[in-house]
Amino acid sequence: MMKYSFVHRDDSYSRQIKDNLIKRIDGMIDDTNPDIVFTIGGDGTVLDAVSKYMDNIEHILFVTIHTGNLGFYTEFLPSDIDLMCHLIKNGDTEYQSYPLLEISIDGHKRYGLNEVTLSNTRHLLETSIYINDEFLMKTRSNGICVSTPTGSTAYNKSLGGAVMDHQVEAYQLTLIAPFETIKSRMLDPIVLSKRNKLTIKPLTGHYDISCDRCYIEENSINEIDITLSDKKVKFMKNAIHTFTSKLKDKFIGQ
Repeated sequence: MMKYSFVHRDDSYSRQIKDNLIKRIDGMIDDTNPDIVFTIGGDGTVLDAVSKYMDNIEHILFVTIHTGNLGFYTEFLPSDIDLMCHLIKNGDTEYQSYPLLEISIDGHKRYGLNEVTLSNTRHLLETSIYINDEFLMKTRSNGICVSTPTGSTAYNKSLGGAVMDHQVEAYQLTLIAPFETIKSRMLDPIVLSKRNKLTIKPLTGHYDISCDRCYIEENSINEIDITLSDKKVKFMKNAIHTFTSKLKDKFIGQ
């Protein structure tokens, strides 16, 4: 028997959709070890769900229903629920997999679906940047954003980073308000393939780290190592909502 669970926005419309799905989906609710996780909300709800089930992420299919604001991760609209239920009932589901960032902060590992950012709210963040342990440059900026292909349309885009095809196995470094002078030149954005390791060594104290919707404050960090993980998140696919159509709908319009 299929096991499923829900992560949803706390509003009446999202709760109504959840109640409707419980009546229509064959299976049992299992919040601990589900086969399918239904997210009802926007991209933030999806990020919360991925974080909640990270320990079992490779065995879960996420079915995402849009009742939020943006919705790059959400594949189905409430008007698509009949189609969605039909596909699940008949075992006719297709999925697409998106890579995670693997982030090691002084040896403590975590994962991110969208991005990880490092900043310093007290003064300019100064760092040394290495690729595969080879020194590249020093940076002075308000911070650094490292994003996945799916995260490239979020904070990264607002920083002037490139929008990446979601199926590309690469990740991207973008500086936040770099302070560049003739004696302090910097390069960004930088897109790195999966086989490359990025290392950030902070040169100043006190750091704010955000990884998707998780926030950490640290007074001292030696280094942050970032790679594109072999772990991936599986999302049930809606053939109507292509990458191109999402770009047009969210950023260009008709």
